Amino acid sequence: MLENLILDILPQILKLGDLLGNWFDEHLINIVAILVGAWLVRRFGAKFIARILKYTVRNDLYPNKSDREKRVKTLNTLGSAVMRVGVYIVATILIIGEINPSYTTALFASAGLIGVALGFGAKDLINDFMSGIFIITENQYRVGDVIEIAGVSGTVEDITIRTTVLRDIADNVHHIPNGTIKLTTNMTLGTSGLYEEVVVRFDTDIEQLVHVINHVGEQLAADADFQRKIIQPPHFLRIDGFGQNGLVVKILGKTVSGEQWAVKGELYLRLLKAFKQHKIILPYQHITIDKER
Repeated sequence: MLENLILDILPQILKLGDLLGNWFDEHLINIVAILVGAWLVRRFGAKFIARILKYTVRNDLYPNKSDREKRVKTLNTLGSAVMRVGVYIVATILIIGEINPSYTTALFASAGLIGVALGFGAKDLINDFMSGIFIITENQYRVGDVIEIAGVSGTVEDITIRTTVLRDIADNVHHIPNGTIKLTTNMTLGTSGLYEEVVVRFDTDIEQLVHVINHVGEQLAADADFQRKIIQPPHFLRIDGFGQNGLVVKILGKTVSGEQWAVKGELYLRLLKAFKQHKIILPYQHITIDKER
């Protein structure tokens, strides 16, 4: 009885083996070729896109080398993401067609229904995608810019179609969905500014104060370490009002993109020395403590 069962099943197994062998002969090589082709496009396509983008970013629109590099890097992020998604979609459709052509027909026939379902179920995801495309194409900020969004300040480490990745000064990494971004402050786009405030005593000699501030700014701009970072030397702008402890003085200047913090730090160091040398006193708040006897 067992022998009869084996004899009945064996032809079916052999037939199935022949069918699988024929299918592999006809389709396996094509599937492997599709996977290898997708890998090659994915591997070398990003490099090709990066090389093309270097020639598409115009020098007249981005005269600063740093701005051009940031723009190319950001556009490369978008191009690589679009290419990666496109390769996966095309490869998947081709492999499905190799497995069974009728599946591809059914897939295209149901594409409308799938799109409607995704539209209702993934509204936030689609909103993130659209916002990411607008952020990149409108050049709102680039990889390497210092920005403030969603109450977080930091350097842009990556811009994907879905999220913006920031690293703050404490080295924390923040992933912010692009669809949630309503207001962006870019502190390193184009040029950067200095708009500083110092407070001096009410009896300060204003003419001397103006001379000292302007002289320090000119010396700083002439320094070999800073002359390429400063576009407009820091200078006295105005007396902005009366503060609680003294006169509020505004200092204005302009720097190369992203260099305002280094220039600001050096400016305050030099102002502190110059004020001490010319006996310009910076007031401080006095606190009186009554001691009960």
